[in-house]
Amino acid sequence: MNRQSLKQTTVPDAPGVYSFIGPHKEILYIGRATSLRSRVRSYFAPDITEKRGLAIAKMVEEAKVVEWEKTDSVLESLILEANL
Repeated sequence: MNRQSLKQTTVPDAPGVYSFIGPHKEILYIGRATSLRSRVRSYFAPDITEKRGLAIAKMVEEAKVVEWEKTDSVLESLILEANL
């Protein structure tokens, strides 16, 4: 997934869990956020390598899809992340 395809996607401004999915439909990363929109967009910033490191930048580059599941609260997102 790239910055352009993210712009065409409506990520909710709500708590939840997100996953970066690789080319073979494998889960590369699972995280949680109080604002899915802000967190997911932060991975596509031009200075991602400086802010998050080379490993995260490579993971974002390799990912083909970003999936998310909105929750009703931050506590629910914490529980969902732990279960995933």
